[in-house]
Amino acid sequence: MKITLLPYTEIDGIRTIPDSDMKKFYDRTVKDGTDKTVFYEGTISNRDEFLSVMKSPGVLFYVVMIGTEPVGFTWLNRFENHTARNHFCGFSEVWGQAVGIGKEVISTLIHMKDNDGKFIFDLFTGFIPGWNQYAIKFCLQCGAKSAGIIPNAIWNKEKQKSEDAFFIYYTRGEK
Repeated sequence: MKITLLPYTEIDGIRTIPDSDMKKFYDRTVKDGTDKTVFYEGTISNRDEFLSVMKSPGVLFYVVMIGTEPVGFTWLNRFENHTARNHFCGFSEVWGQAVGIGKEVISTLIHMKDNDGKFIFDLFTGFIPGWNQYAIKFCLQCGAKSAGIIPNAIWNKEKQKSEDAFFIYYTRGEK
């Protein structure tokens, strides 16, 4: 199984993925029932917001591909020095293969280099709601480490309150 990451970027004024296709990725989260989980903070609640956020200059978005088929997506944001916040979503047809795919995606991202051959990132971080045991287990199986539970670390728009979250992280040495 060959996994590749298709970057969503602009080359000479043209996006690598049409807006209509980007919106379909959001639609897949709705179809799979993962939209409220993936976008729990409430910054994305429809396909237009999804497109707008992923086009933001502070976001690096990638479509996860197996062969020519999109099987999920991942994005990085909140960049500081050589760190970024990592987010992910896999589509239902690959849930049984999610750990293998996740490991390869994280490894690819954390091993990216700039034009001078230097690593771009040293650390990815993430907050996972304490109630999302599936995502916590998935991240740990993909090589994440946990620094514990951080009280009130995330905002849950649906519940209109801050919630405790597992703080997870990945480094090149701990993939």
